[in-house]
Amino acid sequence: MVKDLNCRTADKKPSPQQRCSNCSDLEKNNKELEEFIGRISSQLLAAEMADMELEQIFSACADPMIVIRVDGIIVRANKQMLALLNANSDKVVGSQSNTILTQTECDLASASRKIKQTDIELTTTKGEKLSFILTTSRLITLDGTPGTLVQYKDITERKQAEKALEAAHAALKKVAEIDGLTQIANRRTFDETLIKYWQQLLEAQQPLSAILCDIDFFKKYNDTYGHQQGDSCLISVAQALASTINANSGLTARYGGEEFIFLLPNVGQDQAVAIAEQARQNIEQLDIGHSASTIANHVTLSLGVASIIPNVNSTSKELIEAADKALYLSKGHGRNMVSHIDGNKNN
Repeated sequence: MVKDLNCRTADKKPSPQQRCSNCSDLEKNNKELEEFIGRISSQLLAAEMADMELEQIFSACADPMIVIRVDGIIVRANKQMLALLNANSDKVVGSQSNTILTQTECDLASASRKIKQTDIELTTTKGEKLSFILTTSRLITLDGTPGTLVQYKDITERKQAEKALEAAHAALKKVAEIDGLTQIANRRTFDETLIKYWQQLLEAQQPLSAILCDIDFFKKYNDTYGHQQGDSCLISVAQALASTINANSGLTARYGGEEFIFLLPNVGQDQAVAIAEQARQNIEQLDIGHSASTIANHVTLSLGVASIIPNVNSTSKELIEAADKALYLSKGHGRNMVSHIDGNKNN
C-alpha cells in the first residue's frame, strides 16, 4: 500500500500555484537577461562611439600625430603626419618606425616616461629645416598592446623669431661693447674688463699688465691729411694692435682719441714689455706716411707699460696711472719707444 501511494504521489502533476511560480521565475530571468544584453550593447556602442570620436580627433588634429606600438611598428598616422613625411599611409602604417623616423624620434618614442616634451629640429625631404615640440604619451593601441602617441607641434616660426631676437641682442651688445670707428673694444668694455681681471687676479695673486699707447703727433697728422684720412689711420693702427695679441689672452681697446690700451692678465712686466715692443714694430711696418712727424716719415707709436700683482692695498686705477706715467716717459725720451714702470713699486 505504501509503494502504491508513493507511485501515485510521484505521478502527480504540479498544482496551478506551482506552475504560476515557475512562470514568474522564468519571466524574471528573461528580464534580467534582456537588461544584461542591453547594458552590454550600450557599452559596446559607447566604446564604438568613443573609438569613432578618437579617430575623428586624431584625423582632424592640426598637428602631425603618429602611434607607434611597443615593438616599433607604426599603427596609425594622421594626414598631417603623412604630409610631413611626404608619404602615403600604405608606406607608413605597418612599417618599423626606425625606417621612417630619425633615430632621435624613435628614442623619444621608446622613452619610459609617461609624458615627455622635447624640442627637436627635423629636415624634411625637401631640405627644409623645421622645429617642433615633440610630445610623447603612453597609450594602449587598438589591438590591446602598449604603444606611444607622438605629437609634433610646429614651433618653426617661434624659433626663427627667437633667433632673430638673439641676433638683435648680439648686435646691440656689439654696439655697446665695440668702438664704432676702429671695431675694437671701447672704453666701456675696457672699464668692465679691468674690474673683472682685477678681481680674478687679486684672488689668484697673479700679475696684471697694462700697455698704454699713443700715436705720435696725431694732431699734426689730422691737420696735414684731414680728419677722414685721420680716421683711416686710427682704424689701421687699431687693427694692427689687435692682431698683436690673441683675443683669448687679453684685451685691446680704444682708450680715447688716438690712445689705445692693452690689458694682459697673468702677464708679468718682462713679457708685457716684449708685447709692447712687438706692437710698436707692427705700427712701423704699416708704413703710413706722416710728413709732419719730427721723428720719422711714417706713423709711429709711443708706449708705456705697467705691471702689478693686485692686493688689498692697491687699486686698478693705480695700474693705469703707472702705465700713463710710463707713456709720458716714452714721449719725454724721444717717442716711438717703450718705457715701463713696476706698478707694485710705484704703489
